[in-house]
Amino acid sequence: MSTLELKVYDILKSKFTEKEASDVIEYVQTKVKETVEEKMVQSQILQSKDLEILRKEIKEDFAKVDGRFSETKIEILRWMFGIFLAMMMAIVGLYFKK
Repeated sequence: MSTLELKVYDILKSKFTEKEASDVIEYVQTKVKETVEEKMVQSQILQSKDLEILRKEIKEDFAKVDGRFSETKIEILRWMFGIFLAMMMAIVGLYFKK
C-alpha cells in the first residue's frame, strides 16, 4: 500500500473494522481502475476517429493536387506544341527565304 492508502486505511479503521476498511479501500481501487480503463478506451476511440478524419482529408487533398498536376501537364504540352510549331515555321521560312 502507498502512504496515501495507509492514511485512508487508518482513517477508515478508526470508524470501521479492519476488514470493512480494507474492503472500502479495495472497492475504491477497483472503481478507480475501471474508470481509468474506460477513459483509456474512450481516448483510443477518439484517436481512431481523428485518424480516420485525417486520412479522409489527406485523400481529398491528394485528389485535388492530382487534378492540378493533370491540368498543369496539359498546359505544358500546349505550350510545347505551340513553341514547336513556331520554330518549325521559322525554319521553313528561313529555308524558303533563300
